[in-house]
Amino acid sequence: MKIAPLFLLLLSFKISYAQQNTRFTFKEVGWTINLPSDFVIIDSLKNEKINEKGKKAMEESNNLQIDISQTKTLISATKDQFNYFNATITPYDVAKEGNYEEATIGVKAMLYKTFADKMPDAVIDSVSTTTVIDGLSFDKFQVVLKVDNKLLFTMVLLSKLYRNLDFGISYLFLDEVTKFEMEKILQTSKFSK
Repeated sequence: MKIAPLFLLLLSFKISYAQQNTRFTFKEVGWTINLPSDFVIIDSLKNEKINEKGKKAMEESNNLQIDISQTKTLISATKDQFNYFNATITPYDVAKEGNYEEATIGVKAMLYKTFADKMPDAVIDSVSTTTVIDGLSFDKFQVVLKVDNKLLFTMVLLSKLYRNLDFGISYLFLDEVTKFEMEKILQTSKFSK
């Protein structure tokens, strides 16, 4: 008989924990996600600094100028200090900017070169595949960085030309628990079609 109260206590804890997720809907792409309670939204000023730092690193490594003035951050959140989840949109006109798939290949090459340039002691492993989120197919680029045979971090970049937008979702994680949480955000997200 003592098991029943313990089970009810655990069940109520699980239900109350699940209710702490925060729901976000992004009208521009008709996307709804549930962000776990252990993720904290990054304010726009801090997010701008992160974007500028990344932009500068890519420009230096690839000897080019990058314009992110049209990029809009839908959400930027962190768990702990180093696990990061981000989604952005940028207008993309195929007539002006060319083939989207070719542009995506170029972005992957620039990202890889930037990591190789900025982290010369790291072993970098990358793979390109596709993944499906609520019926929509995304290009998936995963980069794993190790130093001295120890995993440093894994970064995943998902991209899709959607509603004339370059729709990008990126996440960086240090451990399997956080990887599972971030993938669950995506697996349970919904698109209005």
